[in-house]
Amino acid sequence: MTKNLGNARYVPPKDTTTSFFSKAAPALFPLVVAALGYMIGRQFFGI
Repeated sequence: MTKNLGNARYVPPKDTTTSFFSKAAPALFPLVVAALGYMIGRQFFGI
């Protein structure tokens, strides 16, 4: 199954440049979830 049959279509390589947001989004995700949880908790439960 490792033999190259030569019938795969060519996929050009994508750009390796990534934006700042794509690098920072995984780090900011827990902060956003915590902020949303805090705001929803304060709104509905009066904490």
